[in-house]
Amino acid sequence: MESMFALSGRGWWSTLWNHLKPEAHPEAEAGCISLFQGALWSRRLQASEGLSLTCTEGRLWLTFEQDSRDHVLEPGATLRLEQAGHVVVQALRPARFRLAKDGQRPCPP
Repeated sequence: MESMFALSGRGWWSTLWNHLKPEAHPEAEAGCISLFQGALWSRRLQASEGLSLTCTEGRLWLTFEQDSRDHVLEPGATLRLEQAGHVVVQALRPARFRLAKDGQRPCPP
C-alpha cells in the first residue's frame, strides 16, 4: 500500500517513463510478452533487427512510426517490423504476443 502513495506527483511520471523506455526491460528484446487489457508496450527498433510480432492470444492494436496505418492483430496474425522506428502495442483485451527474430521458436502454451 505504501508504494501507491510513493507514485504521487513527479514520482508517478518517473516510474511510468522508466517502465516504458526500452533500455529498462532488456528481457523484452525478444520473447513472449503478456499484457493486461489496456496495457501498453513500446520499443524503438533498429533497422537491422528484422523482427516479427505475432499475436498468440487476445487482441492487439499496433502502430508503427514508419507506417501510416494502424493494425489490429488477432491470434495467429503476424506483422513484420523491418524498418527502424518506434512501435507501440496496446492490448484491446488481455493478450500475449511474441517478438522474434527470424528462426526463433513460438511462445510455449
